[in-house]
Amino acid sequence: MATATLRQLRHDLATVEAAARKSPVKITRRGKVIGVLSTRGGGKWRAPDFAARAKADFGTRFSSVALVHKLAAGGGR
Repeated sequence: MATATLRQLRHDLATVEAAARKSPVKITRRGKVIGVLSTRGGGKWRAPDFAARAKADFGTRFSSVALVHKLAAGGGR
């Protein structure tokens, strides 16, 4: 695991970032480790399913799009 000082992180971030892509980098301040910089592992980003979330939160109380359009047109009064 590579090591970088806080000063190096502030002044030469590109080099520290390049090292972090290869392996985690220990960030030190006055000889003590204050953090570890590493790449974030993970899969491909997926958009959240807002319809499923709304159904879970509101259940049947959630208005359908057709009802919203009808109310917006003034047909719900």
